[in-house]
Amino acid sequence: MITISFEDQPLHDVCVDLERAEQLFGSVSAAALVNFISEARAFENVDELADFLGGDIKILEDDSLSVAIGSDYRAALVVAGKRFDRDAAGRVVWSSVTRLKLVQISRLP
Repeated sequence: MITISFEDQPLHDVCVDLERAEQLFGSVSAAALVNFISEARAFENVDELADFLGGDIKILEDDSLSVAIGSDYRAALVVAGKRFDRDAAGRVVWSSVTRLKLVQISRLP
């Protein structure tokens, strides 16, 4: 099961309270955010989550993740903790990642 932590308490509070999320992001995006967090927690590792999300998740060059939250927002996540593997090139082996930290939710331009 993937564990998701949050950059700070205000971000946590928005992400776990649908009413607060709706006030900030609107009802559709808030529902997408809550749905993403719920879905992520259902997978064993990030590789499985990425397969499920397909084009809605992007792995960036710095091995952070960018996930579409509805059509107007993106969530930025990083690997949390130290219990994951890297390949010969130093890149994260996503099948070994079970902990993520949600660091930001931003509106698309």
